[in-house]
Amino acid sequence: KMSISHSGEKCHLYKGGISLGGYNWCEFNNSFRNSIRNRDNQICMNCGKHREQLRRALCVHHINYNKELNLLENCISLCDTCHSLTNLNREYWQKLFQEKLSKVYGYRYSVTGEIVMEVKNAINS
Repeated sequence: KMSISHSGEKCHLYKGGISLGGYNWCEFNNSFRNSIRNRDNQICMNCGKHREQLRRALCVHHINYNKELNLLENCISLCDTCHSLTNLNREYWQKLFQEKLSKVYGYRYSVTGEIVMEVKNAINS
């Protein structure tokens, strides 16, 4: 009987511990991550489980997989189970999460998945 490990070095997705690389920890800090979790009401935005059901903090996932783009429009709260699903079929998850954030928070994205930022002129506003 073959056994498949789903964590650490034995996981088929393991890439030598690089998962923590690429983050700008000055920006992607506890305060920022908590602001995403609070915006999402401490609920996994994929399955709907609340933090209290999970008994741990939600993961904060970068929707477009760019770990240096720490914007509200690019991050979403996910439970561990749902976060692990995002390792495959990235285009599907990016589109799904952008559609969800667009519907819930009014964020805007281009057809190609780029974040559309609204810039207001300070003089005329």
